[in-house]
Amino acid sequence: MKKLMCIAVFGMALGFTSCSEDDVVDFACDTVRDGLRAPVQAAIDAYNEDTSSSTLCDAARDAIETYKSNECGDAHFDQVLAGLPDCSTL
Repeated sequence: MKKLMCIAVFGMALGFTSCSEDDVVDFACDTVRDGLRAPVQAAIDAYNEDTSSSTLCDAARDAIETYKSNECGDAHFDQVLAGLPDCSTL
């Protein structure tokens, strides 16, 4: 009986400490993050093909900012965003 109680307490302690809401969000974001990055990368690639286009520059900037504002967004494109010029000057 003592072993059963120890196993039950250990199982409950493990369950309470390892399963938080953040873990669920992180796992869900990990599974969709590549799909969220694809259109952003496409917008960046389009701008890189024609760096004189203010429309493509704005599209790349907007795509990155939209990605970052998403719950699953991260800092993956921060360097690209920092390297984009002021699109209104193109």
